[in-house]
Amino acid sequence: MAPIKVGILGLSTKPSAWATLAHYPYLKTSEYYKIVAVCNSSLQSSQAAIDHFNLTGAKAHDSWESLAQDPDVDLIVVSTRADTHYDVAKPALLAGKSVFVEWPLGANASQAKEMSELAERNGCRTIVGLQGRVAPSVLTVKQVVDSGRLGEIHSVSYQGTTNVWQDNAAGERYHYFMDRKVGGNLLTIYGGHIIDSITCAVGDLESWQTLAGNFRKTMKVKRADGTLSEEKWQKDTPDQMMLVGRLKRDPPAMFNFHLRAGDKFAGQPGSVWRVYGTKAELQMTFKSAGPQIGVAESMKICDFGQGTVEDVTIDEGGERWTSLPDQGQNIGRLYEAFATGKAGVDYADWEHAVRRHEMIDGFYNTMV
Repeated sequence: MAPIKVGILGLSTKPSAWATLAHYPYLKTSEYYKIVAVCNSSLQSSQAAIDHFNLTGAKAHDSWESLAQDPDVDLIVVSTRADTHYDVAKPALLAGKSVFVEWPLGANASQAKEMSELAERNGCRTIVGLQGRVAPSVLTVKQVVDSGRLGEIHSVSYQGTTNVWQDNAAGERYHYFMDRKVGGNLLTIYGGHIIDSITCAVGDLESWQTLAGNFRKTMKVKRADGTLSEEKWQKDTPDQMMLVGRLKRDPPAMFNFHLRAGDKFAGQPGSVWRVYGTKAELQMTFKSAGPQIGVAESMKICDFGQGTVEDVTIDEGGERWTSLPDQGQNIGRLYEAFATGKAGVDYADWEHAVRRHEMIDGFYNTMV
């Protein structure tokens, strides 16, 4: 098949930029894709990225509308801040392009729903960056659960810490996490990714209750040099998030989830995920707060009948994936699923994203 021609918004020459780490590494070598256009805040910035990454023949754009109207572009990739997604993606949808938008899809559920409906009306193929759905650790959990080795599943639990907001301060780069209007924060980004990953592996929720706490109502900003600002900013996003619910299984299983900000327990993993069955229990630990980036530090099965604990091997697919930056491995798998797979099965489209947004918005209704 001919490569899918990509126009990318937000490809920076900064080595720490998300698109640089997560999108470019896979796209530059994939047989399924070719980057043909770049759009940044100015023509100079777009051309600088083209030159830096040696994207021979790629066209520089300085507006979303210009990129959307480029006849050589099949797929537009939006790798910008959450509060820009709606405005940035809309011209592409009106032009009938396929669109990949990072998670969260919009700044809120209302925006996400409007974007999804516009995409459907214009026949656009869509994909959202819920990359945990293709993570080897998550897929291994699904394989173990589906195999019946754990027996009848009775409960699933997840506890994690984001390991941010120490010293009651927000990092300078993510100052906007304090502002709900932006749409990107600990609840939407971390919480959304983790809940979607878990339910992909063990079954979706059929009922649930949420509770969120904003206990750090004012915060300082930690500058790049480690110093703290004198000024404090108001925060209206949660730093404690809990959910309990019932999973769509036969019989239904219980689910509990707790994610918090603040320091990680010294020497301990960032998160622990357990799946309890009548025959065995599966336990995973992760370095970070969630399973969507990087592979599990450990995955073990405790067999109750044998009284044994066994390590589970996670197949990461070889060097073609592990040679990519951690941020780019599962994003790359998403791209491959989009090129070769089926929406709703192999990757999440925007209809699915709307359902996740609606769940996440429910946390705000219970915030204390």
